[in-house]
Parts: sequence; C-alpha cells; structure tokens
Amino acid sequence: MLNRLLYFLTWTPAKIIVHALLSYLGRGKIQVFGAENVPRTGGVLLCPNHVSDGDPPTIAVTCPRKTPYFVAKRELFDIRYLGWWLRLWRVLPIQRDAADRAALRQFENLLKCGEAVVLFPEGGGNPEGVLQPLHAGAMLIALRAKVPVIPVALKNTGVVWTYGDVLPHRVSTPAPLSVTYGKPLDLSDLYGKPGATEAATRRLTETLARMLDQPVPVGKPRNRSAEETNE
Repeated sequence: MLNRLLYFLTWTPAKIIVHALLSYLGRGKIQVFGAENVPRTGGVLLCPNHVSDGDPPTIAVTCPRKTPYFVAKRELFDIRYLGWWLRLWRVLPIQRDAADRAALRQFENLLKCGEAVVLFPEGGGNPEGVLQPLHAGAMLIALRAKVPVIPVALKNTGVVWTYGDVLPHRVSTPAPLSVTYGKPLDLSDLYGKPGATEAATRRLTETLARMLDQPVPVGKPRNRSAEETNE
C-alpha cells in the first residue's frame, strides 16, 4: 500500500521533470505521433526499437497509458537504491543472457490482467541506431496473452544520450526526440498456428524497419526464450 502511494506521488512529478529535461537536451519539444493508436484500456504490448539509455524515459513521458510496466536487465536491480526505485516505478527485471521463462510468464500474466507492458524486443541497445534482429520472446507472450502489439519508433534518443554513457548531454544543434506509436499489429490470424512466434516476430520486424526507414535486419530472430515452447 505504501509503495503504491509513493508511486503515484512521485511518478507524475518525475515525468514532468524528465520531459522538460529531454526537451532541453534535444533543443526542442519531444515530438509524439500516433498516440491515438495506443488502447487506453486492456492488455497491450509496446515494442520500441532500442538505441539509447534514454529510450525508456522517453517512452515513460510520452506513453498515453498512465501506468505502464517496463522491463530492464536484472543487473540494474543489484545497484544500491536504484533497484528499489525501479521496482517502485513498475520496472521488472529480466535476465538478458539466458532463457528467462519466469520473467516472460510474469509479463504474460500482466498482459492478461489488462496491463500495458513495454518490452524492447532487440534486447540490448544498439548505439549505431540500426535495427537489429528481434528476440522472439516478445511475440510469444503477445500471442499467448492474445493482446495487440504497438510498434514504437524512437528517433534522436541516441543523439542526446549515447548508449552506454552514464549521463546524457545537450546537442549543439536542434535534434528533438521523436516517438511514433504505430497502429496495433493484429496477430489473431496466427493464434494456435505452427511457427506463429517466428511469423509474428517477422511481422513486427518489418513494421519497425518501415517506421524507421531502415532495411529489414538480415537473419532469423535471435531467440533465447521461446520458439521451442508450445505456441
């Protein structure tokens, strides 16, 4: 109960501060497109590209859903105090270098309960800004929970906060951050079909590549967690 109260007392002020900071760093207000595509109720999985440590806060301050859950690498939760704050702000841990089925089940259950979950399907960030082959786990849980998937295209986050840098920096020329929420991917035609996870991952990959105006990554989806699991 106390944590829930602290969440609502701190989340909105934090969003206002972070939004102002990111706009200042990019020398322009964050541009948001397609917010109407995000369902305001019911389970939904948001899948952005990942190029910067600034990606999660950019989603947090622009997401039309007020209280989404986020996913972060488990190592961050071992950092003193940071882990407590992450849990308070609905950030969930996942083991990136292993098949973390327990975490995927947790995300799946949240979706089935009508929550919004933000999951970066590339896994780790890519400082070059080029879309990488996607892990199959995101589409696995979307298919199991039978929820829509929102592809999200992030631009210029890597300009103000280079992946791996401890702190962001202000750009010398205007480079406003941009967030585009794409139309929901309807996966209902794949429910219960063989190869559904791979087909859904390919569908998401092609959509993100088109939104980012980039080539489709070569190769099969990088899979740690799921294709061999029952679909």
